Amino acid sequence: MATVAYRYFHSFRDFNANGDEVNIPFIKNDTYVDLFDIAATYAVTRRLNLTLELPIQYGSRTNSVEHDGVHVHTMRASGIGDLRLTASFWLFNPELPPDENSSSDKGKQVGGYTAPAKYRDYNISLGLGVKAPTGDDAVSDYSFRPTGPELRAVDSAIQPGDGGWGIILSGNAFAKVFLDTFAYVNGFYLINPRETNGVHTVNFDVPPFTHGDKGLMVNSVPDQSLVRGGLARAIWPAIGLSGSFGARWEGIPSHDLIGGSDGWRLPGYSVSIEPGVSISRGKEYLSVTAPVAVYRYGIVSVPFARTHNPLGGIASFADYQINVTYSHEF
Repeated sequence: MATVAYRYFHSFRDFNANGDEVNIPFIKNDTYVDLFDIAATYAVTRRLNLTLELPIQYGSRTNSVEHDGVHVHTMRASGIGDLRLTASFWLFNPELPPDENSSSDKGKQVGGYTAPAKYRDYNISLGLGVKAPTGDDAVSDYSFRPTGPELRAVDSAIQPGDGGWGIILSGNAFAKVFLDTFAYVNGFYLINPRETNGVHTVNFDVPPFTHGDKGLMVNSVPDQSLVRGGLARAIWPAIGLSGSFGARWEGIPSHDLIGGSDGWRLPGYSVSIEPGVSISRGKEYLSVTAPVAVYRYGIVSVPFARTHNPLGGIASFADYQINVTYSHEF
């Protein structure tokens, strides 16, 4: 199966550790990210799948804080991201014996993945994978300093790669709860053992930002997490149209599961409601979800806590995302 996914978000609001929006013009920025994800999935058996994913990203950041602190400029970055290879395994045999098949002739679309006809009305999938640092973590653009323009690495928020090998843990589960209504939950956790990637931050030589702390001079390689769940239901079975509504929790922790947690990062989490619609026709599948943030909060990073920086715990978030996924089964 081949899949192409697209994700868009515009991050421009700042929130503190209490979940309150803060407005500090000096650090205000606009961050835009367009991310395409190209994936191929091979079914080794009915229960074991292998998926290879390669993201392609374009991002931009507009602010004054990464320049001379007065004039607003834009820094941009683009390129391929970090390659991911994941193996996932269904705990229960997906296909039911013929005399137990009570599913419809058409497949079920549940929380963004397919449970085909003749498949049971519940299952759990667990995944394990690896992330390779194929993306550039040091893309540079001009930073307009008080002494003139200089090529500097852009902020890690728009770098295509993070510079570290990673371990991917993932899980999916669904269960029929009523007629053609299914509950679903899925998520992943990316473990990045590497502490920092050695790439200088934009303001690595500005004492008011770093306080002389080396942890604020180089980029961190942080863990990432996502959990989402909700209900999905067939709206118009004749054309394969389904709808879903759920919740989504995602972000970056201040402390990693494995390895150190030093370096420049802006940890925090966003909680969103996530409506979605999908259509499945034969071997084609198309879905659109639009998570809308209802609560956002920052977390104090390790170097910010160490330096007692007053900006600690403030992180930027988007109001919403747009996620589009198209799949074709061969």
